[in-house]
Amino acid sequence: MSEMLKDVKILGLAHWVATPSACAMLADIRAEVVKVEHPETGDAVRSLNVSTRGTGTHTGGLNTVLEQLNRGKQSMGINLEVAEGQETVRSLAATIDVLVTNLTPRRHSATASLTKTSSPSIRKS
Repeated sequence: MSEMLKDVKILGLAHWVATPSACAMLADIRAEVVKVEHPETGDAVRSLNVSTRGTGTHTGGLNTVLEQLNRGKQSMGINLEVAEGQETVRSLAATIDVLVTNLTPRRHSATASLTKTSSPSIRKS
């Protein structure tokens, strides 16, 4: 496996499939990826009715979609709707190189503030 992104730190504020999949591919080439999801509800993919038992994740089966999308990542449960969670994410952002998100700034003030005031090393595009 390529070590192309070995020293790159990525913060993933993303849900569902496309953006978490992109972060998984970056982890595949050795980026250090930290995924942030809600501490109680998690990523919406956790609620999909797909598992190795075929009847959903609440039956103890392995949610293979969730596992595939989050391979190679560290995960943190942080509530972005409260000030403490937003401050935690801002602290994390000060240590990263890349922010990958599909959360809209209108609904998630933490995302808006990160893109404006975070680490100068964050690559914006």
